[in-house]
Amino acid sequence: MQSIDTLTVYLGSSGHARDVFKQSAIDLGRVIGDSGKKLVYGGMDAGLMGLLAINALKAGGHVTGIVPQKLKDSERILGGLSDTILVQDLWDRKKRMFQAADAIISLPGGYGTLDESLEVLYWGNFGLHYKPLVLVNIEGYWNSLISYIKALPDFDARYLIVVDSIDAVIPALEAYEHHGQAMDLEGHLPHFEDEILRNTSEPIIIDRASIENSYYLISALGLKQLGKHNRHIGLLNKGGRFDHLIAWLENAAQETFITQKCLKLFSVGEELDVLRHALEIQERVKIDLHQEKWGSAVTSDDD
Repeated sequence: MQSIDTLTVYLGSSGHARDVFKQSAIDLGRVIGDSGKKLVYGGMDAGLMGLLAINALKAGGHVTGIVPQKLKDSERILGGLSDTILVQDLWDRKKRMFQAADAIISLPGGYGTLDESLEVLYWGNFGLHYKPLVLVNIEGYWNSLISYIKALPDFDARYLIVVDSIDAVIPALEAYEHHGQAMDLEGHLPHFEDEILRNTSEPIIIDRASIENSYYLISALGLKQLGKHNRHIGLLNKGGRFDHLIAWLENAAQETFITQKCLKLFSVGEELDVLRHALEIQERVKIDLHQEKWGSAVTSDDD
């Protein structure tokens, strides 16, 4: 069985999360460092991301930060990392982080964390990898999301591990059984950024619940949060098919992993004509990531 030595961790950059979530990032950093495994993450000093990396370094871990030059993230690179890799854009970052990993861990986070997590499941459906995704379900943060994705027609349970505590992460990975051969991931990995960012004002309407469509939706929301496009985004929630996903989004805002403004980046309607009207009047929202999300930089004394 292939050993699991390098862990890519996705997690929130919000500086306003509750202490229980901050402590989970501190604890995971220490566990990774103490276990002798390598950490790959998004390279920022903000929120849980900074706490994770600082505490992995303190525990003697090797920490690589991967940061896109074209995003504001590059203004908040954590100093003192073992390696800092600058890439062209958000897609390059996501690809490099995934390629580096033997396994992926997702702590509580917002649009970016969910985008990257769904991406892992989406690629797994194509047989492009056999890497496990570990959702660390601190205080039930992922409950609604788990209920949602487990009911989707293209969900493959082989790629998902759910644990409730940091202490359970390494044992769960040690017990994981790869179900295929390692693949060459240097080639094309399917994604939707080019489609989302194409030069059009055509609205994005998601009308069917699936891993693929959910990945598309969250990618579109994440890019819109960053100001990369202004296309209107809508969910056709006929029969309540997206209720659990919407509940997760509302909870993510309540827990400050996304801002309340982020909930205004999309509209919901049970009928198509109602949804189209909502899209016509959907307001434009600008989010100041520095002030409204990231907060102050994390320092080595913040644990």
